[in-house]
Amino acid sequence: MKIYLIYDFLTEPGGLERLMANHAKMLKEDGFEVEVLTYHYNEEVIKRAGFESITIKNISVVKTRSELINIFLSVFLSFFGINKLRDCNPDLFITYSFPANYLIRNKRIRRINYMNHYPHFLYLKGKEKTEWASSIKGFKRWAVTISSWFLGWYFKKLDVGLVRKSDLNFANSNFTKKRLDKVYNTKCIVSYPPISKIFTPSKTKIEDRYIFAAGRIIPDKKYDWLIESCSLMKNKLPLYISGDGGNEYVEKLTKLAKENEVEIRFVDRSLKNLIVYYTNAAAFGFSTPGEDFGLVPAESLACGTPVVVWGDGAGPTEQVIDGVNGYYANPYDLKDFAAKLDKIIDTNLKTRNRKEIIASSKKFSYEEVKMGFIKEIKMILGKKFI
Repeated sequence: MKIYLIYDFLTEPGGLERLMANHAKMLKEDGFEVEVLTYHYNEEVIKRAGFESITIKNISVVKTRSELINIFLSVFLSFFGINKLRDCNPDLFITYSFPANYLIRNKRIRRINYMNHYPHFLYLKGKEKTEWASSIKGFKRWAVTISSWFLGWYFKKLDVGLVRKSDLNFANSNFTKKRLDKVYNTKCIVSYPPISKIFTPSKTKIEDRYIFAAGRIIPDKKYDWLIESCSLMKNKLPLYISGDGGNEYVEKLTKLAKENEVEIRFVDRSLKNLIVYYTNAAAFGFSTPGEDFGLVPAESLACGTPVVVWGDGAGPTEQVIDGVNGYYANPYDLKDFAAKLDKIIDTNLKTRNRKEIIASSKKFSYEEVKMGFIKEIKMILGKKFI
């Protein structure tokens, strides 16, 4: 049986890309024929996200050297049905975005919609929306944000209709589920993003003691808050950061760290080295507010390192057991965040609770998530699957 996974473009090495790669692998391991469809992809991102052995197909009729032109001409033409989807008729589609849902709107094929969040360009407001639009290099986010100022009412109506048309809607956390159920008046099923099998404690040792952070280095992740928190710590440890980001924002963070007398180091972001840095960190700091899930805290736990997150009820609070595998910091109190990082170090939580920390990541493990995910897939396919 054929299952096609669809996302607009695969050009950023983020959590969604790794999630799709893991879903594709799960399905392939269970005997399904799997392909990933997209408008545009970057070979380096495909490699780093873990899509090896997965077939990737470009469904755009546009081919230029410009990623921006490719994406927006492809999206525009798709509104008129101009793409390579005509001959794509699998047993099931799994979509990961509003544009992907729109692409298959006329297909009489079963569909599942996986939602990390609602479309930010439609539902964020004021400062949050402009910060989101400005958080990555290039014009992509600003283009859709500007379009929402004029056609937001229409896109929202369309988005709600497409979500309700799905046979099943997945949410990436209970926090996300509550928000999505309210917006779409539907009932999502929680399927956590899985931690890849490779995330286990590394045997490679790093002598340095440091606070660690990982993920996309963009403004809405609030690395500036983490730097300021580190400056307020009693234990003056350097901050190591692994991830992708524009040079301009990295320069801003470097300047901020210098002003706050925090030693900062941007480290090798390969997956192999990421595991080593997770394992050897004194503590992991996740300073993003209101995060839908946040895969990097779960990866840190799987490598045996406790985590500090905001106690704001968002996705990361579903990963941290306060006082066992990390701590909640009072939202958004930088002094308390610093105090909780210090508390991990002063109480020797990492060594004392090592088994509990690693065990707490099990419900996000590849095999654990796979069981529930595949079960729901087969239920949707029903008799056709049998």
